[in-house]
Amino acid sequence: MKNEARKAARMLRTGRTVLGALTILLVLVLAVAGCGEAATATPEPAEPTAAPQPTPTSPPSDAGTSDPEPAATSTPESSEPDAPTAVPPTAAPPTAVPPTPEPTLRARSEWTPENPATLEEIEAELEKYRGSTVLMRHAGGAYGGALRQAYLDPLEKKFGLSIIEDSPSPTIAEIRTLAETENIKWHLIDFGTARAVALAAVGALGEYDPAVVDSRDFLGAVTETGPYLAGGGTTWAVVMAYNTDVFPGDSGPKNWADFFDLEGFPGRRALYSYVSYGAQIQLQRLAREPDLLNSPEGRQEVATPSRQQMEEDFAWFDGWVESAGSDIIYWQTGSQCPELLIGGEVTMCTTWNGRIFDAQREGAPVAICWECGFMTGTSGWNISKHLKEQDPEAYELANLVMAWASFPENNVRISQYITYGPANVKSLTFMDDPAYDEVRDELPTSASNIAYSIFFDEAWLAENIAWAEEQYIVATQ
Repeated sequence: MKNEARKAARMLRTGRTVLGALTILLVLVLAVAGCGEAATATPEPAEPTAAPQPTPTSPPSDAGTSDPEPAATSTPESSEPDAPTAVPPTAAPPTAVPPTPEPTLRARSEWTPENPATLEEIEAELEKYRGSTVLMRHAGGAYGGALRQAYLDPLEKKFGLSIIEDSPSPTIAEIRTLAETENIKWHLIDFGTARAVALAAVGALGEYDPAVVDSRDFLGAVTETGPYLAGGGTTWAVVMAYNTDVFPGDSGPKNWADFFDLEGFPGRRALYSYVSYGAQIQLQRLAREPDLLNSPEGRQEVATPSRQQMEEDFAWFDGWVESAGSDIIYWQTGSQCPELLIGGEVTMCTTWNGRIFDAQREGAPVAICWECGFMTGTSGWNISKHLKEQDPEAYELANLVMAWASFPENNVRISQYITYGPANVKSLTFMDDPAYDEVRDELPTSASNIAYSIFFDEAWLAENIAWAEEQYIVATQ
């Protein structure tokens, strides 16, 4: 009996040994399976959690996986507890998020006029010109300061360029002379569209590369004559301004008839010493025919008068100048009109809207009569004639600088520093930014002012500006 008992005991121990070996083997199988599932990702290690202990009658649980291992179908009976069994992970490893791909930048040779360079591509090219110099000519004054803050400072700081400025704007004769003698003084020149139209007609302007400079969304007046103007183009206005101490509240002028009425609205007047693109002559027509402001056809008639109408306008203007005598002052620089108003030397003047806004910012008693009607013009940047042939690298850089300032999110910057609107019509979508709260309603193209705007016909001006200038000199001497 004792021998049989010993045999039974040995058999029992042998069974337990086999059972233990099987248990270890099962653990290894489960562990390998778990590692295989996790091999597709490398998640951050999770905080350890206590695994539930199995009972002798329950198989290990893997409820946290999407593809659970099959459960054991039976458990050998035993009077002793099974060894602890490892539990596979309770959650699937996180899926790795692929990084956002960098924008694909085309080679310079792949840019075309139909698909010109993107802003990212322009900026990548500008990085190659660090330490280079750009020569620029513009009007100077408050406008020049606005150009510096809006475009030139950011270009210098972001791309390591050096932009050297010169002012005031060159005359038509000066640009023609440089073109005819094949001399270059500047890489980029900023001037009004009417002047550009006149210069383009005699072949005095350089052309930008439309594969680099995208001006397709600029106002038609800027681009309709060819690839000459773009960059930090603006919209500006010739307006009537007055002293609000002399005419407080609602007592100020209501139309252009009031400007020329020295008895009803006493005080001296200030006029630009040049014809100012014909504006002072064209606008005085509204003094005699104010209803022209109320229809598109009427505004177009003011913008493009016939030669006979202009002769009549000058005859009327000449008579008014003679009767006004010493009550007229002629100014030459944009800062003079607000200075004359503030100093009390005149009560009304014609000027550019940006200069009046600058004075208003400083608390000066001046205002603009927008509802009287005003002339709106445009401007842009031009690349000097012969630059492409004489200095291809400078020509390429000038195109890149012009292109950078042409993008709507950049072109809109000018309006932060002076009340001239952008020339890129898509720039207006960026006007909702709080940075433009102060100037939004003071732009010639604002919703509150546009109804009183008469846009210059730049082609008409190019044909008539020289004759009008001669007539103006005769009338004002």
